[in-house]
Amino acid sequence: MITKNAWQSFAPLFAFMVAYKGDLVSKLILGGGALALVVATGSVLSWLFFRYQIRGDSILIRSGVIKKKQIDIKFDRIQGVNTAQNPVYRVLGLVTVSFDTAGSSGSEGNLPVVPREFANTLRENIGAQKTERTDDTQPAKVSKALLKLDWRDMIRIGVADRRALIIVAFIGPLMERVGENSEQVIQDVLLSVNVDSHQLDVGTGALLVAGVVVVAVLLLVTFSIAAAFLRYHNFELFLDGRTLRSHGGLLTRHEHSMDLEKIQTIRLQQGVVQSWLRRHKMTARQAISGRKQRSQKMFTIPVVTAEQADTLRSLFLAPEAGRLSQEPGSDLFRPVSRYYLRSRILFAGLVPAAIMTAVLVNEAGIVGLVALTWLPLVALIAWRNWKRAGYLHDDNEIVRRSGLLGYRTVGLLFRKVQRVTITQSRYQRRKNLASLRMHMASGSVRVPYIEHEKAKQLRDYILYKVESNQQAWH
Repeated sequence: MITKNAWQSFAPLFAFMVAYKGDLVSKLILGGGALALVVATGSVLSWLFFRYQIRGDSILIRSGVIKKKQIDIKFDRIQGVNTAQNPVYRVLGLVTVSFDTAGSSGSEGNLPVVPREFANTLRENIGAQKTERTDDTQPAKVSKALLKLDWRDMIRIGVADRRALIIVAFIGPLMERVGENSEQVIQDVLLSVNVDSHQLDVGTGALLVAGVVVVAVLLLVTFSIAAAFLRYHNFELFLDGRTLRSHGGLLTRHEHSMDLEKIQTIRLQQGVVQSWLRRHKMTARQAISGRKQRSQKMFTIPVVTAEQADTLRSLFLAPEAGRLSQEPGSDLFRPVSRYYLRSRILFAGLVPAAIMTAVLVNEAGIVGLVALTWLPLVALIAWRNWKRAGYLHDDNEIVRRSGLLGYRTVGLLFRKVQRVTITQSRYQRRKNLASLRMHMASGSVRVPYIEHEKAKQLRDYILYKVESNQQAWH
């Protein structure tokens, strides 16, 4: 409790130290005393008013000093029991336990700062009771190691992290600004080290600016790799009976779990850098009630090979399904109609380009013809999207492939679908085509521009599988 409340007190403490008129020593003394008082008071009050009770089939949690809150979480609604252990908790043998439940946008309840042994026992009891409710004949739970990542995988995760690429994009304007003022910057630097700037030519100056850019990019990649080590160091994946578990982290150890029956979709993503490394990112999504905190309802395996991905999904979906491959390069994917490409070029490329050209030519003369470059750009993007679009299915599941620069495949079981819709634009009706969208508790998956008759057959078959299957959809 003390550690948790201390972090929340830094903001008001900083405001106090800025507003207080006095010397630095007085600020530190008063600020330290105020922090200690606030943390101690908040911790004691939080501890006094926090109570929990483990019942036969549920967990009752009461909390709040001024605003009272009571949560009663049924065991059969719990989809995952997750723990977090920062360095302080690790020394003290404590963890924070959070519960993912069906239909909630994030963790519905948590037990802060409980003994690690208690958390393990609670997790086992919840799993045992849920097993008894679902299948009394299920065999004894056996823990099986599925995957372990090493330091090379940490480098792959860091290099392929999209956040690092976004930062590189943001520093582009900054580097351009540096380039515009490079001559003055170089002169200032050289003068500071007593070197005559007139002895250097423009090429040398350009090399210096390029060196600054390279160093900046290397620093970003280094920070991204360091972040991967902090989050996924010693990452291990286990299968305990029908429960998927993972743990990893350098300073704070994170443990996540998910019942295989709760998986709604399995996603395999591969960006540009990941394709060079021949690796994928794999995620399994649970049911959610909205878009907020969607990431908290995903079980993430940060890096896998194509072979590992196929092996894992066959385990996750067995014995019902799992025979299909989600490897994006598979030749088994059926392409969508070429009219998907033509419609994008016509409605998103040709028509806007013609309108913009007419307007700009009227205003700026022949220079306005530059608007025609919009058409080949849209054509290229549309062609890439069409080339990567595809789908495949068997009697129990379907896999949808899409992408622009990279790939993404989404696999789902037919019986998990809640609603199926078929849409047709005027253009699609003339070509006897349609788009099929499957709505699930974790979102929707769309298969565009397939034959109308095929879309209706898939819709009827999916609804049949939903109605004829007695297993829970969530």
